[in-house]
Amino acid sequence: MKTVKPLRLSVITRPFLRGRQQRLGVTLMGMVSMDATPVLLPEPEFWKIAAEELGPTGAIDLGVPKPHAEFLATGQAYTRHQDDKTACAVALRVGELARQLLVFGDRFWIDGRATAPQPFESMRLDATRAYGGPGFAENPQGIGHAHETVHGLQVQRLPNIEDPAQRIDRPDRPNHEIEPAGFGAIDLTRPSRMRLIGRQYDGHWREHLFPGFSEDMDWRFFNAAPPQQRWPARDHIPGGTPYEIWHMHPTQAVQRGRLPDWRARAFIARRTGRGREPEQFDEVPMRLTTAWFFPHRAQVALIHHGEIDIVEDDADDVTHVMPAIEAAGDAPRPLAHYFALLQRRCDPETGALHAARDDELLPAQAIGPWLDTLDDGEESALVRNMRERGARLRADMMQQAREAGHDPRLLRERPPPEPFRKAPTLAELPDFVERTRRFTQDQRQALEDGRRELERAGQRNAAESRQVGFDSAELVAGVDRTTTKGPPVFDAQTVLQGMFGIAAATGTSALPPAQQQAFAEVVEKGQRGLIDMYRMGAQHQSPADLLEGERAAEARRRVLEAMATTRDLSGMDLTGADLSGMDLRGARLHRTLLERANLEGTRLDGADATEAVLVRARLAGASLAGCVLHRANLSLAQCVRTVFAGAQLHETTLEQTRFEHCDFSQAALEHLSVLGLQVWHCRFDAVRLSYVTFIEQTRLQDCRFHGAVLHKVGLISCIAERLDFSGARLEACAWAHTPGDTGIVFRGATLHTTCFVGTSSLRTMDFDDATLVQCGLREMPLDGARFVRATLDTCDLSACSLTGADLSGCDAPESLFIRADFTQASLRGANLMHASLQKARLVRTDLRDANLFRADVSQTLIDGVTETRGAYLEQAKTLPRRAADTAQ
Repeated sequence: MKTVKPLRLSVITRPFLRGRQQRLGVTLMGMVSMDATPVLLPEPEFWKIAAEELGPTGAIDLGVPKPHAEFLATGQAYTRHQDDKTACAVALRVGELARQLLVFGDRFWIDGRATAPQPFESMRLDATRAYGGPGFAENPQGIGHAHETVHGLQVQRLPNIEDPAQRIDRPDRPNHEIEPAGFGAIDLTRPSRMRLIGRQYDGHWREHLFPGFSEDMDWRFFNAAPPQQRWPARDHIPGGTPYEIWHMHPTQAVQRGRLPDWRARAFIARRTGRGREPEQFDEVPMRLTTAWFFPHRAQVALIHHGEIDIVEDDADDVTHVMPAIEAAGDAPRPLAHYFALLQRRCDPETGALHAARDDELLPAQAIGPWLDTLDDGEESALVRNMRERGARLRADMMQQAREAGHDPRLLRERPPPEPFRKAPTLAELPDFVERTRRFTQDQRQALEDGRRELERAGQRNAAESRQVGFDSAELVAGVDRTTTKGPPVFDAQTVLQGMFGIAAATGTSALPPAQQQAFAEVVEKGQRGLIDMYRMGAQHQSPADLLEGERAAEARRRVLEAMATTRDLSGMDLTGADLSGMDLRGARLHRTLLERANLEGTRLDGADATEAVLVRARLAGASLAGCVLHRANLSLAQCVRTVFAGAQLHETTLEQTRFEHCDFSQAALEHLSVLGLQVWHCRFDAVRLSYVTFIEQTRLQDCRFHGAVLHKVGLISCIAERLDFSGARLEACAWAHTPGDTGIVFRGATLHTTCFVGTSSLRTMDFDDATLVQCGLREMPLDGARFVRATLDTCDLSACSLTGADLSGCDAPESLFIRADFTQASLRGANLMHASLQKARLVRTDLRDANLFRADVSQTLIDGVTETRGAYLEQAKTLPRRAADTAQ
């Protein structure tokens, strides 16, 4: 179940059984300021305040609707509003319901009489100040019930908080006559509350009502306030109810106001069939049941409750819940309006942009300041300068056009686009993104229209332009061909010689040596920076030109000379060179530029190509066995029957690289993010893959990973077909949004904490003899998959479709198969000790000789064809039984 909600509301959902009918309780909570115009605080503030005020053991709600409306208060009593600093009265009135308590400073019994109370400025109103103590079941945390040691003396204290109707007038007053006084919640462990949960938890309950409550359960158990603070004949607090609070705020003796007049609404989307998508949208009737005041903070938590019929006891049929609040004076919005909101917020492309649009689900006057409302309201200096500069440039261009005798009509009719005046708030983000998208589309269209107009003008003027020595059509066409390609043309030494030669040519004094050195370092650093940018992004440029004729021969000669001496080709620019068939074994190729180089059949075994550029390189038939390719760029390279055995690829860039019939045996690939990779018929035996992510339609087909070690490897939105991971070891890997229905094999493999998620499908996948430890395959299609003799140690296969799958002889202790579909599957001889098959479909399933010792098979669906001969069912959990269902 997914929760779609505004930033200022908290939602709790809890399925429960009422009168043998499955129900979903929906609790809507919000922290509201006690101002004249109340606003909702952000949800993090709600939970922060609840944790600070209620402590680690306190619960603000149990998630089940309360039968009676109630109010509570947590906070302090203050004496600063009166002359007497030893005692005060605190009181609350909500509507017509009121309650008062007396608060005293510390007191003791001496000779049967209470001492005068000690003065105090503020006192916490909680259970530790009410009557109780060790041995008093109703409040073991309190004081006054038993003697205690104070400053080495045995004394009996009086509680600091008393109810005026139950004053304690003597130290030996019977305990049953004293009720701990307070405005807060009654602890769940108090006998007076626990007895409401019922007693008839017997065989009838276990057979028909488990895991719900007994038939004699009193639903007032979920009311947390003392009885004096409940409306016995009302299940809701009307909106706009007035309240008054005395002596519970440090600066205000009396706090008066009204609860906000709001209308809470909640909606659920649910599926009615066996599919995963919602098919029905319903409203949950909500009512304000609780007002929990924090007077010293001037805040009140409003808690709304509602419930609705559901089918499944864990609400698995409910896909989404969405709350909203409307102003009571406004007309209720229709169901269709909220359904459209839910669809918009669940859109995978734009849904996240609407998460901060609280105005869609809350009244505008209820939205308090927070991150989504931050708005400086002022235009930035940058935008202002851009506008002013644009205006000046436009005026200058119009003046120049006039002086040249032209009409500046186009400049008047096509003003430059207006810059965005200020950054949008989070709430404005969806509209801002949509405006930006439309603006981008308009600019692209305008650019395309301008390009076409320029082409037409070039064609019209072609004949006349040729008469004066050039072709306007060819000139315009050449504009599109003028793109950046190849390494940057920047020679630091030439630049330095030119700069330093200026002094000699003009007769001026040269720069001091220190400044010359500093200048040289800046220039060389600039050159290195340009090369680095090219090295990382050469694949995004147009292809470099190939070397031809004498230039190609010269490049080859330079390589041969280097190999005959130092074998060091570092930093050489061999872009577009033909080095095919050469022996470059053991060469040093640090930062060598080899874009579009022809390396077909070249021997590069043991070479060190760290940070080399091999973009668009042709490597068919080449051998790079043991080659070091750290931080190299092999994007768009063509590798056919290339050998990478034992190669080391660390932080190597691989974008749209093609590997076909390549050998990566025993290679090490680490810290790679590969994009659009095309891998066919490659061998990765004993390879080590670590921190590698295959993304964006990477294609892996007919590859072998025998004995490979994969650590934190991810396949995200890839195409994977006929991959053999037999004997491989996978740890903390992820297979996401990647179909795996075609020939994926994990025979004898070991998978630790590996997950298969998203829109992936694993039909017919082969896990025979594999070991899976703490792996997640939840909701995966596994129809026809094989797990013969596999070990599934504490794995999660809940809600998987295992129709026709073969799990015979598998060892799956403590694994989860909740709601799994085993229709026509084989579990023959499987070890399912302590496993959970709760609500699973075991229709025409073979369970012969299976070990189901202490397994949970409650609410499973079994038909007359299901085979259970020889199955061991000792201590298996079979209750509750499944409601009437049809095995289709």
